[in-house]
Amino acid sequence: MLLKLTGALILSVTGFFAGCSMSKKLYTRRDFLKSFIVFLSALATNIRYNSSDIYTLTRLSAHSSGLEIMSLDDLEDGSPFEEQWEHRVAVACSKKQLSKVDRELMLEFGSQLGKTDTQGQLSHLELYKSVFVKQLSSAEEEISKKSKLYKTMGFFVGSVIALMMI
Repeated sequence: MLLKLTGALILSVTGFFAGCSMSKKLYTRRDFLKSFIVFLSALATNIRYNSSDIYTLTRLSAHSSGLEIMSLDDLEDGSPFEEQWEHRVAVACSKKQLSKVDRELMLEFGSQLGKTDTQGQLSHLELYKSVFVKQLSSAEEEISKKSKLYKTMGFFVGSVIALMMI
């Protein structure tokens, strides 16, 4: 009997931690979007006051915002910026649990980056900054709706399975 109770407790706790893991993914997305918005602001500042190429500007902005989208080895690669951007977005999306919409927006953003004059780039950045602020708002709303639900459901599913065992 003690073995069954121990197993039931372990199942309940495991379900709860599975729910916590799902909840953490929501927070990871939110934190990435916050960092990306800071990156966009830093990039706008660097474009305005720095005359370097888009590779350098992106790397500097990513470094100053704590968002490592572009790294030094990309610069040595020699491939076009858009290809490098797509690769970095794919890596970010897999690590940070970003939604399909987030991915598409980031790809659209990167496809036009560095292709117009300074004023065009600043307008482009401002547009996407407002879009990502809406995405951030959506992520925070999703956290408030689903975070407790995931934890509670994880615990209850684990408990139901434990009760079925007993």
